[in-house]
Amino acid sequence: MKDKNLEIRMIKNRQELNEVLKIREIVFVKGQNCPWECEMDGLDEEAEHIIVKYCGKTIGCARIRFLENRAKLERVALLKEYRGRGFGKEMMKYLIRHCKRRKVEEIFLHSQLHVKDFYKKFGFKPRGKTFMEAGIEHIEMYMKCPLN
Repeated sequence: MKDKNLEIRMIKNRQELNEVLKIREIVFVKGQNCPWECEMDGLDEEAEHIIVKYCGKTIGCARIRFLENRAKLERVALLKEYRGRGFGKEMMKYLIRHCKRRKVEEIFLHSQLHVKDFYKKFGFKPRGKTFMEAGIEHIEMYMKCPLN
């Protein structure tokens, strides 16, 4: 997908972090009834954040935490009206490229069970048993990254 109106990049400043937090509030807190305390877990300062903009409007986000030789993708969110248009796919490609540039051995995430097939398309595999997180059923998914 080549859409010159789509911009995916690392956040640049506090204002963009606030825009990302607003997306998370809309998608997770309001949209999925996740408790505010779960969403604002105190880990944002140690994470890297990406912002997704379309025609200048912030429509999505994700954060990455680097834990030793692994990268954990978290808070992957896209506003409902922009889903199903290829933006999530582009966001995942960006996240995976960014993590591989950091030379991690593994990328993992906690996928909501109903979207695990989306992550499988990028090479993520389920690991372990399903578990509840913020009142929603999840499964850990991972991909090994060859160290070239």
